[in-house]
Amino acid sequence: MAARCAALLLAVGLASPAGAGELRGRVQLAVPGLSLADVGPIVVYLDGGDGAPPAAAPAAEIRQRNASFSPPFLAVARGGAVSMPNDDAIYHNVFSFSEPNQFDLGLYPSGESRAVSFEHPGVVRIFCSIHESMNGTLFVAPSPWFAVVDPDGSYAITDIPNGRYRLRTWAEKLPPTEREVTLPAPTPLDLRIGDGGKQTN
Repeated sequence: MAARCAALLLAVGLASPAGAGELRGRVQLAVPGLSLADVGPIVVYLDGGDGAPPAAAPAAEIRQRNASFSPPFLAVARGGAVSMPNDDAIYHNVFSFSEPNQFDLGLYPSGESRAVSFEHPGVVRIFCSIHESMNGTLFVAPSPWFAVVDPDGSYAITDIPNGRYRLRTWAEKLPPTEREVTLPAPTPLDLRIGDGGKQTN
């Protein structure tokens, strides 16, 4: 019984590291007449900092289904592997020219899956060499502490080791923003994007 309790306490400790904090808030657009739906996916993420080293990036997946990528957008952490199963009854060949994360998985049939790891932060655009209509986008964050903003503008990043970081935003149709944050930090932390540059408030 004692051994079982000790194992449970260890599991809880691993799931929620000591000194871990969180960032929550809402993203607001600084461009009049523009909605969040107009600008596509927005990623809020942490970079740099003096917190604990990041944990191993979790695995992720983009499926090939009905001659399209599902989901068409995915955010992953640097170093994470992304598997790309082929659910169609036809061959696919997923590739990217996005340096330095370029890759080519080669042709593979229905029911097979191949994977690729992304070691460099940035945007990766993926295609199929057989089907020109297939395209998707990945955003590789420099750390596992990121969130894709919800349709209502809210975001949440949890289990962040206390320390100093740069909080950045990325959206394909908007200039990036950044600000310095120190965890633990008061929440909510709302972000205004669309006018570019650093945020100071």
